[in-house]
Amino acid sequence: MEKLLKDLKALAGKKIEPNLVRETILKHDIKKLEYADYIKGADFTTYNRIPLLEEPLQAFIMIRPQQHSLPIHHHNNFWGFIVPLQGVVAETVYHYDAPKHKVFIHPTKTFSKGEYIYEPFNVLHKLQNNSPLEPAITFHVRYPSVYNYTGTMIIDAKNRRLAILSDKATEVGWDLPEDHYQKVMENAYDLEKLW
Repeated sequence: MEKLLKDLKALAGKKIEPNLVRETILKHDIKKLEYADYIKGADFTTYNRIPLLEEPLQAFIMIRPQQHSLPIHHHNNFWGFIVPLQGVVAETVYHYDAPKHKVFIHPTKTFSKGEYIYEPFNVLHKLQNNSPLEPAITFHVRYPSVYNYTGTMIIDAKNRRLAILSDKATEVGWDLPEDHYQKVMENAYDLEKLW
C-alpha cells in the first residue's frame, strides 16, 4: 500500500485522468496490498473512512460493517476507483431519466479482492456489504480531491423519493437536518429493471 500511495502522490503535476490512475493502481498487485497497519485500532462495527492522501488525489480506506449500504447517490463532481481489500462489495448502477420520471436499475455486480470498480463521473449507484458476518474493507481513490455534496442527488428506491443535497451536507443520507437538502421530491419516479 505504501508504494501505491507514493506512486499516486507522484502524479502531482501530471494531467490526471482515469486511464493514468487505473494504470498506476494496476502496476501493483492489488490482490496483495498490505493495509493492516492503516486500520489498526479502527472500529469495524460502524461505517468510517481512514484518510491516506489528499493531493493530487484523495485516497482513503473505507470500512463498511455487516450489511451496510449508503443511499443510492450520484457522483456529480468526481470520479474514482475502488479496490476491495477484504470481503465482497456489491454495486448496483442506476439511471435517472427525469423527463420520463423513471429510475432504471442495472443488474447488481459483486467485486472481491483482486478486482476494482471504476466510478465514472456522473455515475448513479449504490455500494453495499451484503455479508451478515464480516465487514468489507475497500481502498478508494478519487479525483478531484476537494469534494463537497452540493447538488448531489440521492434516491430512496423503496419509497420513490429523490433529494438534492445542499452545501451544508457533509454526507449522503435520508436522516440529515432539513437544511442539508436543496429539495426533496416524493413519488418522484417509477422503477424499471433492465434485465
